[in-house]
Amino acid sequence: MHNPRRAAAAFLLGLPFAAAPLPAQPTSPSRAVIAARLAFNAAIARRDLDAMRATFTPSYHVLLGRSSQSHGPEASIERWRSTFAADSLYGCVRTPDQVTVNAPWGLADEAGHWRCRYEGVPAGAPPGYATGIYNGKWQRDVGGSWRLHAEIFTTLECAGKSTACVRPDSVPAARAGLLPAPVAGQSSAAAVRAARDWYNRAIARSDANAIVALFTPDYHAVFGRGMHIEGVEAARADWIEDPASCIRTADRVTVNDVWGLAHERGRWQCRATVNGAVARQSGRYAAKWERDVSGRWRVQAELFTTLQCTGAQADCRPPDPLPAR
Repeated sequence: MHNPRRAAAAFLLGLPFAAAPLPAQPTSPSRAVIAARLAFNAAIARRDLDAMRATFTPSYHVLLGRSSQSHGPEASIERWRSTFAADSLYGCVRTPDQVTVNAPWGLADEAGHWRCRYEGVPAGAPPGYATGIYNGKWQRDVGGSWRLHAEIFTTLECAGKSTACVRPDSVPAARAGLLPAPVAGQSSAAAVRAARDWYNRAIARSDANAIVALFTPDYHAVFGRGMHIEGVEAARADWIEDPASCIRTADRVTVNDVWGLAHERGRWQCRATVNGAVARQSGRYAAKWERDVSGRWRVQAELFTTLQCTGAQADCRPPDPLPAR
């Protein structure tokens, strides 16, 4: 089988990236997801917009390393088209580190790292690069192909003169009194974990206003079954209408302190009662945080993947079937 780390190493060394033939019949769902990721890397390398478009589900959403977002396949393809046209050296490799699959529901959570290369500025200068980590959510369509439903990227390092190395715009402070003050001397990773604990406590008391105070103005969430929530007011309405009992536990928080960005990966559990019957769901999640101008950490996006669901059938429905491409 083609080694994704070897392909990434070739790219990092500046060698031409050409994906080896993919296995015709991957022997497990996780390998099938890795094969789909390698095929997407190869499509980027040959600048094949049609192949890239075919990888996306109709509701595909992406949050990029510098924190800009695109919703829908066509918006992302136009961004790729303009990037390819403007930069003859541009290329990216995403390397999966872990893939966890919910085979009965046809969902998968992918965690990995990425590196992109850019033309030097001014012309003739050494190429620039950016590196970071990412999470992707995949869904299997009715034809058996794994497709990208959403991705979150976080830039951890950037070198060279390029628009990719311009730090994100500042996030305005939350309304006074809604969030706890920053703790002097606390590390950024610890501050993100403390903010997650505060978020969990707000969920426990069904305090929708406190929950959404933690969100940036452009907050976006993709829930376990694949539903999207766009914006703070939509999130507030959802928490008021459906106040589930949930807890999210961070396993890892990785911080870019210079840019005020953090990438959180962890596990989640929810409990809901539907017509007197209890349903329990659990899975993995990723979240991207931004530090606002007051020094508080705020959630820009969350990506949840359901891996298990037991109990009430009404709340344990798999996602709607995804048509074949």
